[in-house]
Amino acid sequence: MSTRLKALNAYRHGLRATRIAFQNDTEVLSAARAKMRSGMVNPPNPKLTEEEQIKHLEDVAVFLKRNLVQGKKVNDGNKKEPRYHLNIHKDTELGDNETTADPTARVKTNLKARPFKCSDKKQ
Repeated sequence: MSTRLKALNAYRHGLRATRIAFQNDTEVLSAARAKMRSGMVNPPNPKLTEEEQIKHLEDVAVFLKRNLVQGKKVNDGNKKEPRYHLNIHKDTELGDNETTADPTARVKTNLKARPFKCSDKKQ
């Protein structure tokens, strides 16, 4: 398969993933698709090879489909705690409690959490 055809397929997968992840939110859907389109025209990291860029786009599409869940605040009468309706679909990756409880099963990342400060809390 040619590189151009692989790139078009990855782009299509990305568009489908945005449709799944951002359904019923046209503003965010349009922004995500515009960002994807601009990334196809002007790749964000020109140092990567074409194959690496295609792989990155495929990875983004998989992440959008499996790991992104949108929530909508639901007005639930006089309750003090806000409630949210989550858009969980058939492709959403649901974890289990075993991986959370077992510290050896956790995936190590390079992200470092900053300490929580009282001033961070909204009042």
